[in-house]
Amino acid sequence: MPTLAPLLQSEDIFATNELATDLSEPRLAAAANVRRVKAGETLYVEGDAAPFCYQIVSGVVKEYNTLEDGRRQVADFYGVGELFGISELDEQLHTAEAITDCAVRSYPRDVFMQAVATSPTLSQHFLDTLMTRLHRARERIVLLGRMSAIQRVTSFLLRLVSEQHTAQNVRLMMSRQDMADHLGLTIETVCRALTDLKKRGLIVMPSARLFTIPDEDILDDIAHGFGSVH
Repeated sequence: MPTLAPLLQSEDIFATNELATDLSEPRLAAAANVRRVKAGETLYVEGDAAPFCYQIVSGVVKEYNTLEDGRRQVADFYGVGELFGISELDEQLHTAEAITDCAVRSYPRDVFMQAVATSPTLSQHFLDTLMTRLHRARERIVLLGRMSAIQRVTSFLLRLVSEQHTAQNVRLMMSRQDMADHLGLTIETVCRALTDLKKRGLIVMPSARLFTIPDEDILDDIAHGFGSVH
């Protein structure tokens, strides 16, 4: 029986710990396969058959859809321990691409779902994952439908703070274009919003991939429409 690699925690990846499910059940261990994926490599494409579901061992992955006009809509980002590629259909609903070099553990979907159905612990983890995804989806509906550009960017920064459990030297693993495609904005608008926040001292960015929030409450007010950067 193969031994599953432990979930990794390292400086260059963000982990949503509440979704870091321990999938060490024997039947899953026997069926698991770990694949190394380079940054920019595609794991699967929208419309592909979906015989597997996946868990990130290390790195960050994004899922997106490509619209008819060629634009992308990034559905979400996944970090260490998170499950993804779980489709209710027999085909993938998104395209998955590695943002960083990754190790991704795959499970045959039928084996995984059988394990979920018979293991109370795994079933609870799976339910928690689904509920969190539903909450994210609801928040995104509000974000895309009602929030201004600055609110969308500040909300996203605060999400990363929450996931990384710190407001100091928070890592931006995704590109500005990925952020824009996730938030329904142009890359110019995202860059302009970050510049405005920096000028006002609401975020500090020692590099393009790191930021610190001196006062989370002020940023939270802006995200909820109670404050302004001007």
